[in-house]
Amino acid sequence: MDDIDAKVSLSLPADPGSISVVRAVVASVASKLDLSYDSVDDLRIAVAEAAAMLLSPGAAGARLCVDLDPGDAGLRLTIWVEGSPGPDLSDRDGLAWRVMEGLTDEAVVRERDGGGSAIELLLRAVPQ
Repeated sequence: MDDIDAKVSLSLPADPGSISVVRAVVASVASKLDLSYDSVDDLRIAVAEAAAMLLSPGAAGARLCVDLDPGDAGLRLTIWVEGSPGPDLSDRDGLAWRVMEGLTDEAVVRERDGGGSAIELLLRAVPQ
């Protein structure tokens, strides 16, 4: 791992325009870890799917929140919308879930302490 070991947190307006910022920050953090270029690109795609899935129309004033937690095992990313009930994440048969599960080592729904659900993605570091 290369000089990054602290959690990075983002909070952006919950609108589709924020997805490109999330993708850029995720790619930047992931590129500092022992992840291949292809893995970094896969994670960018997976996080864009997660963010798009979480954004719901009419969430005025809501925030798209992302925690990136790098570690020796790889990168754990948690994404949720704060200030909005958000969509139902119980149906895992859709294309977005298949993309996230196919591009990461783990894609799960976690209940947040303050209520609501978050999508958690894990991409393990593989020595190159």
